[in-house]
Amino acid sequence: MNQRVLISCKNLGYSIDCASGTSTEEKWDIRKLSLELHAGDRAHFHFNNEEQKEVLWRLFLQNLKPKTGSLMISSQTHIHSDESLWNGTDKKETVLENLNSKLFATRPWFGGKRINLEILLDSLRLSGRIMHLPVKELTANEASRFWVLMMIAANTKVVLIDKLFWGLDELSLQFVQEWLINYTGIIILFGEHADFFKSIDNNPTRLQSTTKPLFNYIFSFSADGSAKSLLNDK
Repeated sequence: MNQRVLISCKNLGYSIDCASGTSTEEKWDIRKLSLELHAGDRAHFHFNNEEQKEVLWRLFLQNLKPKTGSLMISSQTHIHSDESLWNGTDKKETVLENLNSKLFATRPWFGGKRINLEILLDSLRLSGRIMHLPVKELTANEASRFWVLMMIAANTKVVLIDKLFWGLDELSLQFVQEWLINYTGIIILFGEHADFFKSIDNNPTRLQSTTKPLFNYIFSFSADGSAKSLLNDK
C-alpha cells in the first residue's frame, strides 16, 4: 500500500516585482519545483543565492504564499525547523527544564527503538551537572549537542535543517548519523554542509550500510530560480 503524501509541491514558484527603469519585471527566486514527500523521505536543496534559500524556507513554513503552482501540507503534519527549536529555548532555564515540554518526547525513537532522554543525554555527554546548567552557560560543543538532542526528541514528522549541521563535533556527527538510519519522518536539508558529508564519507559503515538512501530527492536552483533534479526520476 502506498504511503500517504505528507508534502506535495506542484510547479511551485515565487517571484517579486522589480523595477527596471520605467518598467517592472518579475524576479523569480523559486520556480518549477515539483515533488511529493512521504514519511521517511529526505530532500536536499542546493541554492544559487541566499534569497532562494530564504524563500523556499519560508514557503515550507507557510510564511509565504506561492505565486505559481501549489504547496500542500497534509493536516496534522507539523513542520519544525532547527532554527525554531533553538530560538524556542529559554536560555535562562536549564537543559532539563527546556526538555520538559510537550514538544519533546520523553522516550524518543533512536536506533530503531525508544530510548529514555536520560540515556541520550548521557550518550551526548550532557548528563550530570551539565543538564542542570542554564542553556546560556553551555559551551559551544555542549550547546550544539543539546541542539541535536532537541531535533531527535522533537515530536514532529518534518524537520527543516539549515544551520544545525555546521561545526558539529565528532560525537554529535556520529550521533546524527545513527539517528538518520532509522528516522521515519521527513528531513529537508538546505545548503551544502560539507563537514557533515565529509564525516559520512569517513564512516562508510554507518549510513552506507543501510539500503535506504541518505537523500532520495536532491534539487539545485539556477540563477533564474528554476529547479533541477540532480537524481534520476524515481
